[in-house]
Amino acid sequence: MEKEGFYFPHFSNARHDRKIKRLRLELGIEGYGIYFMLLETLRDQHDLCYPMGDIDLLADEFGTSEQKVRVVVCNYGLFDVSDDNAFFSPRLLLYLEPYFKAKEQRIKAGKASALKRQANDRSTTVQQSKVNESKVNESKVKKSLLERKNEFLLSINQNNIERLNDQLDSFIDYWTEVDSKENMRFEKEKFFEVNRRVSTWVSRIYNKKEFEKPQQPGRLSRFVELSQNLDKLADQLYSNNDGTN
Repeated sequence: MEKEGFYFPHFSNARHDRKIKRLRLELGIEGYGIYFMLLETLRDQHDLCYPMGDIDLLADEFGTSEQKVRVVVCNYGLFDVSDDNAFFSPRLLLYLEPYFKAKEQRIKAGKASALKRQANDRSTTVQQSKVNESKVNESKVKKSLLERKNEFLLSINQNNIERLNDQLDSFIDYWTEVDSKENMRFEKEKFFEVNRRVSTWVSRIYNKKEFEKPQQPGRLSRFVELSQNLDKLADQLYSNNDGTN
């Protein structure tokens, strides 16, 4: 039986991305095809990751060399590699954000409904307290670095992706930088709201570009130049008068 296919967005301007332009320049249309076949493969995985050790299997499936597949995965910044040596696409996670949020809401609704039925079936407060205790214990389990980074990526909505434009990768790299204790930069902030951080980032980039524009000489500089010329003229007149006397 053929495996069910899953949908993921393919934007019409994907070929204009700077990283993909570099990929096409060096590997041609074959590299472009390998890239999107890798995205399709990742979408088929339940965790959206694929082990680096099995890239040779993908190369055989794609009808190309293992070396070319590894170059696409490792050389253009289009994929990241997790701690357990599996590669994934940060942008694919962003593009699937609406799907994941809808799925998460359905899961929560299903759990809430199940808990409600469970509460109705159980009449004792002791049994209900066990359910609550289980929830508390589950919340105390620290998520992996990859899970936390994926949650951060999913918090960047499509509007913010468009606002950041070519600054998207820099924004993600800066805020997901990991310290020696495996804490990312954004996790160390007392308050962190993505929309406001994106606004600040975009504003700073714009102000930097404005500051770097060449400045035209203003009135003050022209006045200084005129004053200097008048001083030179006065010195010349004084010198000529002194010579005639």
